[in-house]
Amino acid sequence: MTGFDAGQGVHRLAYVMADLPVVLLGRIRSDRVLRLPKSPRPAAATGRPPEHGPEFRLDDPDTWPPPQHHAIADRVRTGVPSHGDW
Repeated sequence: MTGFDAGQGVHRLAYVMADLPVVLLGRIRSDRVLRLPKSPRPAAATGRPPEHGPEFRLDDPDTWPPPQHHAIADRVRTGVPSHGDW
């Protein structure tokens, strides 16, 4: 496992090392805006297809899709942390 902080290009390294057996963990800014995959286009659609899917704003939970993985733990000293990842 290798850890990175915001601004160190973990997204590029993840792309380059995609076929290697490594785990990368990186932080990104809390106000970052990502794009979700675009939805499938209907066969009868006309016009230019969309390039990107809907926005995924890290500072706006209303734009978040359901997480692929979700973990909740009960800690006596710190309460109940919740973790979701996409």
